[in-house]
Amino acid sequence: MAHPPFPPKGTTDCHTHVAGTPQRYPMVSPRAYTPMEASPADMRAMMDRVGTDRIVLVQMSVFGTENTCMLDAMETLGPCSRGVVQLQAECPGATLDALHAKGVRGIRVNLNTTGLNDPDIAQESLRAAATLCARNGWHLQLFTTSAVIEALGAVLGALPVPVVFDHFGLLSPVHRGGGAERVIMDLLSRGRGWVKVSGTYRLTPPEATKEIATLARDLLAANPERIVWGSDWPHSPHHSGIAVADPEPAPYRDLDPTELLATIRQWFDEPRDRQAILVDNPARLYDF
Repeated sequence: MAHPPFPPKGTTDCHTHVAGTPQRYPMVSPRAYTPMEASPADMRAMMDRVGTDRIVLVQMSVFGTENTCMLDAMETLGPCSRGVVQLQAECPGATLDALHAKGVRGIRVNLNTTGLNDPDIAQESLRAAATLCARNGWHLQLFTTSAVIEALGAVLGALPVPVVFDHFGLLSPVHRGGGAERVIMDLLSRGRGWVKVSGTYRLTPPEATKEIATLARDLLAANPERIVWGSDWPHSPHHSGIAVADPEPAPYRDLDPTELLATIRQWFDEPRDRQAILVDNPARLYDF
């Protein structure tokens, strides 16, 4: 019996970034790191090599709420791309509508990269972003620690838009069943949450491959229609998580997106699960 092709047609990488030159796309300062250039051409080459057909660009923290670099890349890549922006708490409706027309489908609240993991700050940011998301049916994408997720479980459950958790929600693959995991599982089961099974190298410990696989399968079991995958290309440099003034450029982590995509085949035996994670679920979430 022939096996279905892998990756399947329509495979979507739901978490990537681009970075232009500082001369053209100024970065905020202070910031956690300074990335090397990762251009739309580099991304297209990566997609061709890995075998992905669709791509989701996520605003890099180093650009703050200035999304021009990402939007320019989306225009270059064309209809195969979608975007997740970062915005100020106050944003005119006309601007939101224009972003939607360009392919934006979500707003990211990133508290983790620069260590702003304060539940009070997170609560304000989440509510402001959710209000903006509601206008065009976007989702809210959250990158923060499991401690913040646990502390704000009630807030997350009451938001008017779905919440997408970056990188497994940074759940521990070895200390299971904690408060953050219960929050995420509850949102998944109610269809109010999504999880990106991505960024395994960000989990603690990253070498717990069997436990990470079990966590991925348990998340899928909670709701097979709410799990997506992302490579996290080009894999941000190692950094302390502390924002400093104009840090020196640093190289990206040396990771192979092809091997990261292969985890979906390793974790999930059923072709229907792979099809859901890589094709069908992203098509719904990002309106492909």
